[in-house]
Amino acid sequence: MSSRLLLPLVCIFGLFAEVSAQEKPGSAPGKAPETKPVKVKPSKVSSAKGREREKLFTEWMPISALRTLNDKKREAGEQMIYFEYHEGKEQYRAIHSKAIRFNGWYWDVIYSEKSMEEEVASYKTRGFAPAFVVLERNFYQALFVKPEQLSETQKLLKDLGIEPPTVK
Repeated sequence: MSSRLLLPLVCIFGLFAEVSAQEKPGSAPGKAPETKPVKVKPSKVSSAKGREREKLFTEWMPISALRTLNDKKREAGEQMIYFEYHEGKEQYRAIHSKAIRFNGWYWDVIYSEKSMEEEVASYKTRGFAPAFVVLERNFYQALFVKPEQLSETQKLLKDLGIEPPTVK
């Protein structure tokens, strides 16, 4: 495709993105919803509790398999409370618990500190707080829960040696 054809397409797609951002509920006409910038100091993961965590992890699996497993575990009364992403394998593993059931949650893998902080700010505006934000090599792994379940979630994580992130 020639660069003459590509530029109008980029401009058209840019226009659609701007229009859809303007039409989001709760935003002022002509403006995208604002999020306050945040600074995040990632969670510390204790190596002293590493063996204990290892016993609880699932096997490594693709994201689609983990999503399916999460659904099955939730039906059985278990909730994913922690996960890891392996960059080289492009696979995930998780720890589930019967001690809590979230009334709303998201999990995400994010590349770059700036993108991670933007995601944390975005989730905060949607009513979610980070239970953990862990930096592993080049990616941040994060779990977001409703604020009313944050302290209970972080207690479970602390028992596994995972400290809460600091959000400013």
